[in-house]
Amino acid sequence: MASGRLPSHADLDTIAASGRGAAQCADYLRAVLVSFGTLPVRDEYLAAIERHLTRTLVRHPEYTELLKPYVRWSVLPRARRRAARAASTSGRARWAYTRVNCAVAFLTHLAGLGLSLPEATQQHVDQWLAEGPGTRYELRDFLVWTARHGHGRGLLVPHRGKAEPEGLDEDVHWDLLQRCLHDDMLPLDVRAAGALLLLFGQHLTRIVTLTTGHLGTHDGHPTLRLDDTPMRLPHPLATVLTRLAAEPKQGWKGNTRGTWLFPGVRPGTHQSTGPLARALAEHGIPVRPARATALIQLAQDMPPAVLAPLLGLHVITALQWRRRAGTDWTAYLAARIKR
Repeated sequence: MASGRLPSHADLDTIAASGRGAAQCADYLRAVLVSFGTLPVRDEYLAAIERHLTRTLVRHPEYTELLKPYVRWSVLPRARRRAARAASTSGRARWAYTRVNCAVAFLTHLAGLGLSLPEATQQHVDQWLAEGPGTRYELRDFLVWTARHGHGRGLLVPHRGKAEPEGLDEDVHWDLLQRCLHDDMLPLDVRAAGALLLLFGQHLTRIVTLTTGHLGTHDGHPTLRLDDTPMRLPHPLATVLTRLAAEPKQGWKGNTRGTWLFPGVRPGTHQSTGPLARALAEHGIPVRPARATALIQLAQDMPPAVLAPLLGLHVITALQWRRRAGTDWTAYLAARIKR
């Protein structure tokens, strides 16, 4: 910069590759330059996936012929399609990291046995899964891709079962919601995030990506758009969200004007889910039980076809929550058809 040439994304990527401290400095400088229009906007989480692939191939060049096409033609296209529908989050990068790391770990395990991937059998897969953590089941994605493209046999990795979510007692749930809506002693961001969690069962990854553009009015009533359908907000929650949107940003958050309801420490970025989850827990709001309770109660009151577009859920996910709620909507559907 002192020589008179502003850095490009590629320059900053080169600097970031030299170490963790350099990566943090480069990422902050990139955020400043992007926020002020000096650098073009790009999806940093998609770029992080490509950087992770590059680092992995430097450490394991013997796996290039498998890993590079797997990431380029399977992992990245799916990440891009999801980014086209909703803002990218750190979870999307971790989703890709886990698949790449599992593939490397399994290939390294086979190499230790003196085997290549085409020589692997179901017994090798089962043994490797049994000896490690549950994240190893993400190997399924890699093995499905390699079998489909003729790089290995059709080896099976079963879907990992998910435990039934534990909810909150109904009285505790509504007491926490009342605190979020009316307790001025709580930090404003905790009140807003807690209310969205307890009332609408939203993932923290979606809460942190909300902007002022998701707020609006319809027929004089405040609304919130979580997907395509705006929802009328109860007055206390509308007040909390409006205050949060208008709250002046302190410290580094005030470096640039932004529209995030939950701005991050770097200019132009939203808050990470980790600090927000810790803040909620410190104030007695357990994230997973609170979300489970909210979604079960909503599934009891609305059929999946109505619930899904309101909350931005996939219809299959809405059906799963309806099954957990134990509500039979056959009579509702019959009445709709008859009408």
